Amino acid sequence: MKKIFNLSSLLLLCMAFMLPALTSCENDDFDTQQYKGGVSLNVWGPSPVMRGGELRFLGSGMDQINSISIPGTSDITDIRVISPEEIRITVPQDAEPGKLVLHHAGGDITTLTMLSYTEPIVIESMLPSPVKPGETVTIKGDYLNLISRVTFAYDESILDKENYPDGIYVDKADFISQKRNELSLTVPAEAKSGVLEFSDGAEPIPNVIKSEEELQVVLPAVSNVVSLDNKKPGETVTIKGNDLDLVKSVEVPGAGEVEFTYDAANSEISFSLPANTENGTVVMIPASGVKVAAATIGVALPEEVVAEPADNIWAEDVIKFKGINMELVTDVTFPGVADAVEPATKSATEITVKVPAGTQSGDVMLNTGSGMSVAIAVKILQPENVTYNPAPAALAGQLTVNGKNLHNVVKIIFAGSAAVEVKTPSATSFSISVPATLQAGSNTVTLELSNGEQIETPAIELTAPECAYATELPAEDAEINAGDTFTLPIANESLLTEVQINGTKTQHILQGTNLIILVPDNVGSTAQVTLVSSNGSITYEMAFIPATHVENVIMNEVRDLGSWTGEGDGGAFRLYKESFKDVPAGAKLVFHVNSYAYTQIQINDANWGQMAMLQPDQSETLVAYELTTDVLDRILTTNDGWSETAIVIQGEGTVVSKVHIEWERSMETVIWEGNEVVTGYGGFQTLAWDSNLTPMFQSWKAGQVLRAYYTLNGDDDPKLKFGMGDGWNMLPGSPAEYQECVTSSGSLSITLTDADIDALVNKGGLIIQANGIILTKITIE
Repeated sequence: MKKIFNLSSLLLLCMAFMLPALTSCENDDFDTQQYKGGVSLNVWGPSPVMRGGELRFLGSGMDQINSISIPGTSDITDIRVISPEEIRITVPQDAEPGKLVLHHAGGDITTLTMLSYTEPIVIESMLPSPVKPGETVTIKGDYLNLISRVTFAYDESILDKENYPDGIYVDKADFISQKRNELSLTVPAEAKSGVLEFSDGAEPIPNVIKSEEELQVVLPAVSNVVSLDNKKPGETVTIKGNDLDLVKSVEVPGAGEVEFTYDAANSEISFSLPANTENGTVVMIPASGVKVAAATIGVALPEEVVAEPADNIWAEDVIKFKGINMELVTDVTFPGVADAVEPATKSATEITVKVPAGTQSGDVMLNTGSGMSVAIAVKILQPENVTYNPAPAALAGQLTVNGKNLHNVVKIIFAGSAAVEVKTPSATSFSISVPATLQAGSNTVTLELSNGEQIETPAIELTAPECAYATELPAEDAEINAGDTFTLPIANESLLTEVQINGTKTQHILQGTNLIILVPDNVGSTAQVTLVSSNGSITYEMAFIPATHVENVIMNEVRDLGSWTGEGDGGAFRLYKESFKDVPAGAKLVFHVNSYAYTQIQINDANWGQMAMLQPDQSETLVAYELTTDVLDRILTTNDGWSETAIVIQGEGTVVSKVHIEWERSMETVIWEGNEVVTGYGGFQTLAWDSNLTPMFQSWKAGQVLRAYYTLNGDDDPKLKFGMGDGWNMLPGSPAEYQECVTSSGSLSITLTDADIDALVNKGGLIIQANGIILTKITIE
């Protein structure tokens, strides 16, 4: 068992002596008041801190912080809210030095000072475990000489605040021995099973770390819980067991604490049943205050049960239910889930259960063999601090919902009925289109989670545009091709004056409230569709299916080149610069010909400088000339001083009836390009652990192709994996964990699924893990 823990200073200095701790987009002035209201950070620390340690933030409105950015790692949304004035986080192992950014609905807060890190304390073992109070526990590891206090788990209700105001602990002066690699001390009588806290004793507030594993502390125990159903008040009860010398008191239901005697020779305790005894459980209580069932009167059930944690739970989380008679629990039923779950572990004082998928807020039922159950309330992880941008929002417009714990949202419902599916939300935001059919004004908002639970959030104010606007947008899976038409239902149609796509006017027909729009042939996969009215305009982003083959006719008249016939006689002709703007290198200039003799077609620049002489066979009807980068540069920059001529064509033996330019439009978008050696199954992480990339991943759709281009670097067994940041696991839609790189240069791809996109958004972004390659480009198509 080798665990690394991090020193976690609670504060660097007293607040009164702190330097300014932050900059903010709201207020850059330093305020010497401890708590100035709103959302403001007064102090944070420690720094340096150890990775895995705890950072604390004190100020005003700290409970409104939705996420915290630390360089080198993804945004942290697992924030422990102590109070509105204090929050805490655990520093990830991959965190790097730098300034911290606290994100809330109203803006960001950036610390003035940088976070730095210290050397780790290594805990290799805490033995023996279990250990009996009063006996010695030995901790082995490294840098243990830094520790000046060890605090044990304890019950707040039994704490002697006068003698132990800070808990149950052992100070350095009372350590049995202490070296760099070993620390020994006596377990206090009041200690109970749980994590240990190690402090360096710094003033005014010490640095503290917590063990990852619990130290098990021995409790008094009985081999079998005795049934006292036939016992009468006044009769003596004798209970045998182990470690009964730890018992400090005995409680009988209805009567409370009773006197008892301990027989060490026979390892037993004895007491008399009071007259006011009721049904329930007789418990033994050691100095730690942990109650242990010794006997039952009537039907026994788990008692004094608490859930840890009781809120902010989600599927796959592990809950501990602690109490008395916990060994009686046979299975557990969670609200919203039909099938009961058996405990993973079980003892007289505790059971652990993994939360099943579909669990909702409500009462968890601890079921016993008697058929009776005990109800314990739990609350699932719910969205918090929800805000809207823009606010008010426009009908049929885009809306971004910001907040905390939003990654489980699957649907947003307006006014109780208009539901919009939410795809690939992050923990702090998602975007949707507001239904155009809603009423302007205040509308209720409900967020539906993947477990079926619905959460009411603040109402939103919606406005109807005064100009012409779409009352319904095409469905997300609608297929609208370049060159086709599509129909939009609109309101305020009498005000419409024109329609633009990507800023260029396009043809449209208005039939009542139905607007028919022509999609240009050169449209991309997404475009801005603008409805222009006499009193304003409104723009929508829509998806289209582009035409991959582009063909533009630039000359459409009959010219007989004859025998080098001149322009004025119907032979030679010119092509103009306007026709070649935005033409990509590699496009083809195509001549439609009808040859009747030996044919030559001379291609010249504007100053009649020859660039090519084409000599097609008499049987050819199409003759192509490649427009390279050099050719395009020459024809667009050579000037004759009097016209916008790009090319002059002359020749002999053929009639030219038309000229067009054609090329294939690539649907790939480059998201990274460079030369990165990835070998030894290392990982390319430029597109991982960066919250700025989340909107890009959220915009991707199932069915798109993610492609990685490579060249080989000479290492054996070259292969490549598309993975996610969390654990470097492969994306779920991958055809195999690793794909073989079979050519010296080429590309490998994966067709994205919804599960892949969810992993990229919520599980650390994109990792390319590989061996023996040089990564050159990553694209999405």
